[in-house]
Amino acid sequence: MNKSIVIYYSWSGNTRFAAETIAKKAGAALFEIKAETPYNSDFNKCCDEAKPECYGKKLRPIMPVSGLDLAKYDVVFVGTPNWWGTMAPPVRTWVTQNKDALKGKTVCLFQTHGGGGMQRVGREFAEIIGDTAKVLPPKAFGGSSIKSSVAALEAFAAERIAGKQ
Repeated sequence: MNKSIVIYYSWSGNTRFAAETIAKKAGAALFEIKAETPYNSDFNKCCDEAKPECYGKKLRPIMPVSGLDLAKYDVVFVGTPNWWGTMAPPVRTWVTQNKDALKGKTVCLFQTHGGGGMQRVGREFAEIIGDTAKVLPPKAFGGSSIKSSVAALEAFAAERIAGKQ
């Protein structure tokens, strides 16, 4: 079996639930991306902060991910919420900072959304990584129904670990 990791960012807890479910099914290590300055816990204030970052494809400074050594892993699951059609800025930052370390790995993006589906998330993710990693087709999961999506999350993890798309 491949050594796998799940790394994710979650503001509301939906992407965290998805990441934990995928990690458990895949037997993967689990790491969280955290912004140096967290977004406001008030939804509207968070939107005021994050929306311009998303539209501008800005990077948001993140905390170092303690204990993470990507060289130990073959399969890397990356989880993000879909914010205004793209990945959350802390995830964009992590992927940008680690794209060279993902060289030669199988990378699997998953995202949670509030009704928007995949939009540009998968395309922009693949553009940042480039052609140095094997990027499998991404998967979107509805955030409001994430806790009833355990079977779909487990199937996604099992398929990606098996190398199926």
